[in-house]
Amino acid sequence: MARNGEDGQYKAKSDQVKRSSASRKKYKKRRDAILIGSILVFVCVVAVLSLNVFLKVSEIRVENEAIRYTDEQIITASGIRVEDSLLGIKKKSVCARIEKQLPYVGEARIGIRLPDTVVISVTYTEAKLCVAQEEGYVLLDRTGKVLQTGVAVPSDFIAEVTGATLTEAEPGEKAKFEEDGMFSYVTGLAQAFEENGITSVTAYDFSKLSDIKVEINYNTDVKLGSISKAVNNLQFGKEVIDRTLTQYHGGDSKVVIDLTEGDKAYVRTQEDIDAAAEAASIAANAETETGLSPETSPDVPSTIGENNAAAPAETTTAPQTTESAATEAPQEGEDALG
Repeated sequence: MARNGEDGQYKAKSDQVKRSSASRKKYKKRRDAILIGSILVFVCVVAVLSLNVFLKVSEIRVENEAIRYTDEQIITASGIRVEDSLLGIKKKSVCARIEKQLPYVGEARIGIRLPDTVVISVTYTEAKLCVAQEEGYVLLDRTGKVLQTGVAVPSDFIAEVTGATLTEAEPGEKAKFEEDGMFSYVTGLAQAFEENGITSVTAYDFSKLSDIKVEINYNTDVKLGSISKAVNNLQFGKEVIDRTLTQYHGGDSKVVIDLTEGDKAYVRTQEDIDAAAEAASIAANAETETGLSPETSPDVPSTIGENNAAAPAETTTAPQTTESAATEAPQEGEDALG
């Protein structure tokens, strides 16, 4: 019995020694891991501090595709200075600062060429839209960015926007309109005309959102119907617009392209439209005064049919027939501007 007791005690002490040894090994591993981690962190910190010390900006280059702003203006707007840390340059913030302070910069890009050079590249945007205010016109690019305010007379082929009221127009920022959704309507339609290759728009009329009108080349009006269908109707009537602009080279009367029905395109001169309206008014007055029925009323120029229209007056140089686009009409419910 005594022998068995001694063996048990010996075994218990042996187990304790094994556990103690395992604990010391685990502790040593944790200690070593912490030590190695601390050394790595220290090395990284030293490396970063060293890079901050040694990787300094010594040269700033500007890739300036057009000299609207000087290289010095662009560098100043960037906020980057010689001796700044290359690692401390926040590219997005720098680009945003340049595009804000220099409104005609459409896009700025920052590149770093080791060991010590910063390269600033800029591309420009241009005025496509203008909105009248009491102190002058506000110029916008097609994305709605305000480029300039207080302009007395905009350049040719900067499209004037009517029926829209600006509430905020800070150069370098997006314009804000009083009417709900107007920013999307204006920029969406402007971009749609650009994407369809029609770059000579001279006016957009948003006075009635159910009856959008666009002027091209100062001598052609396009009726697009409601704002929700305007882009679809434009795409449907693009061929008609292109052909009309090619054929019509001026005259005393504007040409009107009516795309409001969505599946038909009508072309007439404004002179013919006015003449038809005047004749209809005379006929209506005559019927009232004489009691003539429609069957016996005087001849009145007919309205445009599905595939043809009254020919323009001989004195004009407008196209002689109504154009009808060959493409299919937009599907019902396809809102263009969303």
